[in-house]
Amino acid sequence: MTPWHRNEYVLKGLFFGLWIFFALQVPTSPAEAWRDIAWVLGWVGTGLAVGLALGTARLMRRAVKPWDNWKAFPLLVLLESPVFIYSGIMIGLTAGVLSGRDFAQPWAQPLAELFGLSWAEIKHNPPVGDWLGFCAVGGALLGLGLYRMRQIEDGMWRLAAGAGVAALLVYLASTYLLDIKVSANDPADPDKVVSFFASPEARQNLGIYLLLGLPFFYLLTFSGEAEESEVEIMTICAGLGVALHLLGFATGLPGVSGAAPFLLPVTLYGVYAIRILPGLRVFKHVLRGFSYMHHGQLGLALKFFRRALELNPNSELASEGMRQLHNGITLATLERYPDLIADLDFKLCLDRATALLMTPPTPAGREEAARFLELVEQKKPVYLARVEYLRAIALIHAKQYDSAAETLARLLSPETPGYHPAVRGPLLFDAWSLAIDGPKGLSDRLGWPELNKPGRRMEALGAVERKLKAESGNDKAKEYRTVLYAELQEGEFVAAVATAGPPTDFSYEYVEQLGYQLADDNDPERRERGLGYLRMAGRGLPDRAPGIFKKLSEVAEKYGDATSARGCLEQIKISARAFGPRNLAKEQREIYLNALRRLASTAEAEGDAIKGQADAAEAAGDRAGRDTKDAEARPFYESAVADLQLYRDDGGGAVLEAYRKIAELYGKMRGAPNHTLNAVLNVEAALAYSSLDADLLRKKDSYYYSVTVEQLTAARERVGKWFDVAYCVKKAMSVLNRAEADADLLDWATHLTRLAKVIEPASNRVRLVEARCLLRVGNRDGGLQLLEDVRESEKGSGDEEEAWYNATRLLGQLYLEELGRPDLALKAYSDYKEYHKSGADTLFNIARCYEALGDSTNAAKFYNAVTAFEEHPKYWEAKDALTRLKG
Repeated sequence: MTPWHRNEYVLKGLFFGLWIFFALQVPTSPAEAWRDIAWVLGWVGTGLAVGLALGTARLMRRAVKPWDNWKAFPLLVLLESPVFIYSGIMIGLTAGVLSGRDFAQPWAQPLAELFGLSWAEIKHNPPVGDWLGFCAVGGALLGLGLYRMRQIEDGMWRLAAGAGVAALLVYLASTYLLDIKVSANDPADPDKVVSFFASPEARQNLGIYLLLGLPFFYLLTFSGEAEESEVEIMTICAGLGVALHLLGFATGLPGVSGAAPFLLPVTLYGVYAIRILPGLRVFKHVLRGFSYMHHGQLGLALKFFRRALELNPNSELASEGMRQLHNGITLATLERYPDLIADLDFKLCLDRATALLMTPPTPAGREEAARFLELVEQKKPVYLARVEYLRAIALIHAKQYDSAAETLARLLSPETPGYHPAVRGPLLFDAWSLAIDGPKGLSDRLGWPELNKPGRRMEALGAVERKLKAESGNDKAKEYRTVLYAELQEGEFVAAVATAGPPTDFSYEYVEQLGYQLADDNDPERRERGLGYLRMAGRGLPDRAPGIFKKLSEVAEKYGDATSARGCLEQIKISARAFGPRNLAKEQREIYLNALRRLASTAEAEGDAIKGQADAAEAAGDRAGRDTKDAEARPFYESAVADLQLYRDDGGGAVLEAYRKIAELYGKMRGAPNHTLNAVLNVEAALAYSSLDADLLRKKDSYYYSVTVEQLTAARERVGKWFDVAYCVKKAMSVLNRAEADADLLDWATHLTRLAKVIEPASNRVRLVEARCLLRVGNRDGGLQLLEDVRESEKGSGDEEEAWYNATRLLGQLYLEELGRPDLALKAYSDYKEYHKSGADTLFNIARCYEALGDSTNAAKFYNAVTAFEEHPKYWEAKDALTRLKG
C-alpha cells in the first residue's frame, strides 16, 4: 500500500469525525434539525458535484466520451477521480462545519441570506460543548486504525476482526452516547443537568443524520485508490447499527425489538463482505483496466488486469481484458513503450502469434508473428519450445519445408537442450501430427521414420496418451496409438526407464493386453514380442505384476528356459514386495506366496546338489574340498531361508512347516556363522506351535549339541530369551541319573550344562548340574566347590530353591561318605531336613552323622525316628544301628 492509500483512510476517518461532530450540533426541534441538515448536505453535495464535474472534464480531455457508454461512464468518473471526489466531499463538509463558527460570519452570513436563512439559524450552538477538536482528532485516529486493520494479510482474520470491532463500536455508542449531559437551563437550579438525547426527537434527529452520512462514506470507499476491504463495510455497519438503535428500529416487533438494530448490520456485514465485496473488488480493477487500455496506458491496464486475476483467477471479464490488451499490442506499441515489456504476459503474446499463424497469414502477418516470437525467445526463453513450434508453422506457410523440417526435428528430439518440459510436453502431439500428417513437403522430410530415432517413439506415445486423456474420442490419437505400440521395442522402453524412471504417460493396460495376445504364439518372434509387452506391463502395474510375471514364468518353463523362469519368479517377489504383499488382491498374493515357496525349493535343491559333492569330498578325506563346496552351497541355503522367512511373515500358511524347513536349512549350512544357533531358534519357534512333534524334538537334541559355547556367548543378548535353559538342565539330569552313562553321554550332558551356564551363570539349578557333571568325570574338588557356592547363595524359589536343597543334600553325602567330615555333613543334612521333600532318608543320615561324632544319644534318637516308617528301606538298618548303639 502507498502513502496516498494511508491518507485515504485518514480522510475517511476524519470525515466520520466531522460528521459526528455536526450530528451532535443538530437541535431537537424537527424543523430546526432539518434546516441544519439541509445546510450541511448542501455544502457536501456542492463539493461532490464540483469534484464530479472536474473528474468528468478530465476524462473528456482524455477523449472518453460519456455518450459512448452512459451506464459505465459515471462509474468510470468515480473510479478515475478519487482526488476530486475526496477533495469535494471533505472541502464541502469542512465548509459546512466551519460556516457555523463565529470567525466565519463575515462570509457565511451573506451566503445564508441568499437561501433565506439568518446567521442565528446556521450558527453553531453546541449543546454538548465545543468538541470539534476532539471529533477531528478522534476521526483521524479512527482512520489510522482502519488502515492498520487493512494491513492484516489473512482475509479470514480481517473478516473476524471487522465483525468484532463493529460490534464493539455499536455497543459503546449505544451505551454511552445517550448519556451525554447538558445544562437544563433551570433558573431555580442552575446546576441541574439532563441527558441531551433523553427526548425521542433528539435521538431520532441524531440517527437520521448518521444515516445520511453513510452514503458519502461509502462513496469515498468506492472511489478510493486503496483496494476496498472488510474494514470499510465494518465502519458503515457500525454506524448503521447505532443509527437504527437511535431511531428505535423494529421496536414494535415482539421478541426482536432490542436485537434488530444489531442483527441487521451484522447480516449486512456478512453478506457484503463474503458475497459482494470479492466480486466488486475484481470488477473495479477490471473497469480501471479497460479504461486505461482504451486510453493507451497499457502498463497501468496490465497492472489492474493482473491484480483482478490475482483476486479471482477464474474471472472471465479480467481474462478477456488481458486477452484484448495483448491482442492489440503490436511491436510498434512496444517500441513506443519499451517499459511495457517487463509487464507483459508472454504466454498471451504467444497466443497473439498463434492467432496470426493458425490461418494462412499475409506476409505482413507472418513478419509480425516472427517478431513476437523473437521477442518471447529473447525475454522469456522458458517458452522456447512453443516459439519453435510456431516458427515451424510460419515456415510451412512460407513453404520453406527444409527450414520447417529442421526446426520441427529440433523440437521433436529429446536431446535438444533449452526446452522446458512443461512447455514442450503439451506441444508434442501437435508437433508429431504435423511431422507425420502435415504438408507433403514436410512429411517427406520427417514422417514415420523420425520415430525410429532414439527416444522418439516413447515420447510420441506419451504425447498420444496425454491427448487421449484430454480427448478420449480423438481418432487421430487412436490411430497413432495403434501404430506406435505395434512398433514399440522393449529396448526403447527400458532406455526410457533408465533415463527418467517408469513413464507415467504410458498405457500399461494396453501393452498387457497385447502381451497376453502374443505370449502363446507359435511364432518365436511374435511370442518374444508378447513377452516383452508383458515385461513392460509388469513394471507399471504393481497390483497385477505377480500374475503377469507368473505368465512369463509359465511360458519360459514351457519352452525349457529354466533361467528365465526363475528370473520371473524373482520379479514376482520384487514387485510384490515393492507394492506391499498385504495390499495385493487375494489371487495376486497367492501367486506371490507360491513363487516364494518355489524359489526356496529350487535354491535348496541347488544347495543340496553342491552339499552332496562336499559330503563326497569328506568321505574321500579331502577336507579342503569339503569346506570349499560347503561355502559354495551356503548362498543357496541362505536364499532359501530368506524366501521362506518372507513366506512366513507375509501371510503364508503352514507356519510350523516354514519354521521346520528354515531350521533344516540352517542345519545344512556347515561353516556359516551362527548356523546351528539359528537352527535352534527356529526349532524353538516351531515347538511353540507343536511341543510334542517327534521330528522337532530330535532336531532340538541335534542342534543344541551342535551349538558351541563361544557362539552362544557372542549371541547371548540376542537369543537369551529364546534359549531353552530348562531343556539343557533336564537333558543333562537325565544323563546324570543313569548309572551306566558312558563318556559320550557325559560329554553331552557337560556341553548342555555349559550352554545353560552362558544364559544363566548364577542359576542354582545350572551350577548343581555342572557340579554333578564334574563329580561324574572325577573332578571332585571342582564339583565340591560348585556345590559349596550354591549352598552359600540365595535359595530362591521354585526350581532354584529345589536345586539349593539338592546341592545341600549332595554336600552332606560327600562330607559324610568321602571326606570324613560328619560335622559338616550334620549341618548340611539338618538344613535339608527343612525341605518338604526330605524324609526318613534324611533322618537316617543325620543319625549316621551323630554316630560318627560319637553322640550316641542323638544318634539313637534319629535312628528311632526312622523306625517309625516300617515300610521304608532304611527301617532294618535303623534297627540294627539301635542294637549296635545299645551294645
